[in-house]
Amino acid sequence: MNRQWSWQRANIAAGTWCLVVGMGMMTFWLAEPAALAARLPALLGMKFNAALAAAMTGAAVLFTSRGLRTLPALMLAVVLTYGVLALSQHVLAIDIGIDTLLDTPFVDIGTSRPGRIAPNTALCFILVSLALLLRIIWQKTDAVQVVLGLSAIIIAAAALIGYAIALDIAHDWIRFTRMSIPSASCFIALGISIVFVETEETGFHRSTLASILGLSTYLVLLAMAYYELARYEAAFGITFSADTGNARSTLTSLIVISGLLYGGLVAHLYFSSRRARGMADDLAESRAQLAAIIDNAVDGIILIDDRGTILKVNAACTRIFGYDPDEMIGQNVKMLMPDPYHREHDRYIANYQRSGEAKVIGIGREAEGRRKNGEVFPLDLAVARIDRHGSTVYSGIVRDISDRKESEHALIEANAELEEFAYRTSHDLRSPIASSMGLLNISRMMLADGDLKGLGQTLQRMEKNFGRLDHLIQNIITITRNRLMEEEKRPIALRAAVSDAVDSLSHLEEFRRIHIENHIAAELTIISNPSKFDVIVGNMLSNAIKYHDPQEAQPRIDIRALRSAGGIRLSVEDNGLGVPPASRHLLFRMFKRLHPNRSFGSGLGLYILRKSAESLGGSALYEARDKGSRFIIELPVEEKHENPVDPGRR
Repeated sequence: MNRQWSWQRANIAAGTWCLVVGMGMMTFWLAEPAALAARLPALLGMKFNAALAAAMTGAAVLFTSRGLRTLPALMLAVVLTYGVLALSQHVLAIDIGIDTLLDTPFVDIGTSRPGRIAPNTALCFILVSLALLLRIIWQKTDAVQVVLGLSAIIIAAAALIGYAIALDIAHDWIRFTRMSIPSASCFIALGISIVFVETEETGFHRSTLASILGLSTYLVLLAMAYYELARYEAAFGITFSADTGNARSTLTSLIVISGLLYGGLVAHLYFSSRRARGMADDLAESRAQLAAIIDNAVDGIILIDDRGTILKVNAACTRIFGYDPDEMIGQNVKMLMPDPYHREHDRYIANYQRSGEAKVIGIGREAEGRRKNGEVFPLDLAVARIDRHGSTVYSGIVRDISDRKESEHALIEANAELEEFAYRTSHDLRSPIASSMGLLNISRMMLADGDLKGLGQTLQRMEKNFGRLDHLIQNIITITRNRLMEEEKRPIALRAAVSDAVDSLSHLEEFRRIHIENHIAAELTIISNPSKFDVIVGNMLSNAIKYHDPQEAQPRIDIRALRSAGGIRLSVEDNGLGVPPASRHLLFRMFKRLHPNRSFGSGLGLYILRKSAESLGGSALYEARDKGSRFIIELPVEEKHENPVDPGRR
């Protein structure tokens, strides 16, 4: 971008130069300094019309650089027309009256006709105005414009060199009608703007164009010198000869040999530049592909120097750490580390550079990172050392493993729960079976002795054991079903669902002495899995009924549901026994019965409650009350109602 801007400035400089020279020469002609013109006639070598055309061309270039198109195109069209008319006067030997149309020269500076510009000057105006006009029309640079610009530079450069080496024909194509030095300087400036600004898209390298320009100018000057020599021989009857041969033959040989050598050099430079350009394009493509791979990598990639300063980061680092690239580049990489890594990082790099002992470099390890918001998270870190151009940099690949760690933690917890579940289940299953087998033997003995009363009591105890066993098996089935069952979500009317659950628990002891109040609005609906939702509501209500306070004169249970931001909050509040503060940390754990003497059970009810809520994307909470407890389930809400509520289901 900086190089492109420098060429644009060259474009503006060319336009400014032509405008200043043209305006200056026009002012000079209009001021009519006769005395100065008599002493230094060369100052007026640039005619008024040429000065006006140069100023218009320069202004057109400046307007174009500011994004204008119509006005500069009209100005260049006028210059092009003037150049064609001026050249036609020389070619057709006519006078169409344009030389003194705008200004009559106040002094004769020795040209063929007053106010008439040289044919090479007219031709250069045609070349540069046509090239600039094509660039405005096509909005790009092509080979035609480059050729036109090169031709203008060659003609103007030959004229300037002709002044320097006294080769009149280089600037004076027609006797006493020459291209002036100011005109030649303007054409060179404009030609450079045409040839070298925004020309990379044409496929020509600037160094190649410069070589072609130099070779062409050199050959043109040699040809002009040869022609000038031939003209002198013809004019004065002089033959330049020597014992070794004719001078013109020697000059011809010199032109041919030098031209071949110079042409070979340019050809070599051209093909070398093409190869270099191809290699540069391949390298740029490879870099672009590598940059695309790095920027689109899932893992974060960080490049640091030997002092720990961040040189480059990819897009994934922004996602992982929360910083923008500009906030990281130039900072020490320890900004992304918590303690103790933050404190030890510089010392670690220094120790590695001194001793070569690597703890991370080339090995990889788990570490911790720190996000912009201060959050510390686990990550995988792999660091590689890169030696380049006598310096050392380090590339680090970081991967956020928070999800993996959470999964591992969840797996460990699940395995621990599974072990505890297997142990406690086998124990709780065997206990009523073993007790019932003993009672069965006792029953046989009582039956043989005819002790029917004792036999009845024993059978009641056996029935109770089997009831406990059945309850445990039902809980196990519920846990397994919640883990494995896939069920289609349906709209559930909450008030109706709670009423059904209350009715299903009416068989429990002391149910009728508890006042249960359903405060849920009739229109409140949630889309969820019906079976899992039934398990949640059933466990919340059965827990409140089982652990009501028998000493309470008016035991009650209140059920409420409220729609909150993004979810439903279902609560069951009672004035029962509550949960002792010392035991609250055991809530929602497997096989934890907080009032073992109050009610028989497996201790899986609240565990099933929590797991069911989590399987629906929600959570289970407990709040202690002054008297009793409040259990809360928070579930997400889906707003889309695909099926109407089935009154028969709820």
